[in-house]
Amino acid sequence: MNKKLPDWFGKKRLYNEYFEELNEKVILWDVLPIQSKQRIIVRFLSTNSDNHQGIRIAIDAGKGSLTINGVSAKEFNLWENECPKEFEVECESDEGYLSIYNIFEKIDWTGVMQEYSQMPYMGMRLTQSGNVYRYSCNNAERGSEFDKLVFEIELL
Repeated sequence: MNKKLPDWFGKKRLYNEYFEELNEKVILWDVLPIQSKQRIIVRFLSTNSDNHQGIRIAIDAGKGSLTINGVSAKEFNLWENECPKEFEVECESDEGYLSIYNIFEKIDWTGVMQEYSQMPYMGMRLTQSGNVYRYSCNNAERGSEFDKLVFEIELL
């Protein structure tokens, strides 16, 4: 059974409600406004974790695609340890929104590598300088520093 997604899906920033008790707004899922054929630079700046760290970027609202090195898809999981430290992405979006959130992988209690995102106490702090968005991320650990992954998105 297919459920219809809410109209706002992929169009607005979402905050992790678990940080409200700390009086802090931590982004769970960010959405940046983009132009058609928008080019962006992704920069992985640092990691401080034993887990694999990455980001998910996607065109979640409307029609569109992302292109990296000639490969096009609606979404990509980009792992810091597998990608260049800096690379360009071309974004095609009929509605003008780019979704971004942090992800991580770790071995679960059964010994299987699992991917995690959108969890309690997981999220990103954002600092913005002009067209550069810097995200400092944590891994669903209450009270952890937001240094598990630091990355930037620059709108060109």
